[in-house]
Amino acid sequence: MNKFAYFLFLLGVGGFFYGYESGNLIIQTLSKPIPLIILIIFVNKNNIYGKLIAIGFVFSLIGDILLAKALNLFLFGLISFLTAHIMYIIAFVNNEKETALIKSIPFYMYGAVLFIILKPHLGDMTVPVLFYVIVITTMLWRAFVQRKSSDVANWAFVGALFFTVSDTMIAIYRFNQHFMFDRELTIITYWIAQYLIFISVKEKE
Repeated sequence: MNKFAYFLFLLGVGGFFYGYESGNLIIQTLSKPIPLIILIIFVNKNNIYGKLIAIGFVFSLIGDILLAKALNLFLFGLISFLTAHIMYIIAFVNNEKETALIKSIPFYMYGAVLFIILKPHLGDMTVPVLFYVIVITTMLWRAFVQRKSSDVANWAFVGALFFTVSDTMIAIYRFNQHFMFDRELTIITYWIAQYLIFISVKEKE
């Protein structure tokens, strides 16, 4: 990414926070998609890994739009991000095809604990959230397995960690209880996650 692209990325981030803190819904809505649009444009698509990550970015962008306050289509946004995570899983498996089932245990344990905590508050969203938790923990596990497949692959694992933190915070404040700076922390960790996943592909040949 060139300097102008970084400027636009940060402009989108800054614009979103300005719109959020000032209550300007128009600026907030228009700014939110900008960081993902930049990543989609500049991600290296010259290999299968890059193509899959780019598709994941596209579905993430759709999720950003659906979850924007102006629309607030949570279920459809959930489905869009779930599809993005599936694309990331396929990309990570393409990097490292080792089954590594034993390595999955701590990740699925985390997912199980999170779901148990959320379950009493989910109601009609129980099945969609369960499926989402399974998918994101699978994404984190496969990011861990592939972390040594290249010089930059570890960034994908760190990005997956940030993504899991971000989605965990969303689940907590949406279904359980709000906490200080919950939305700000959620979107910051989300953008960090996507950028780190972007780094994991941009230098691949």
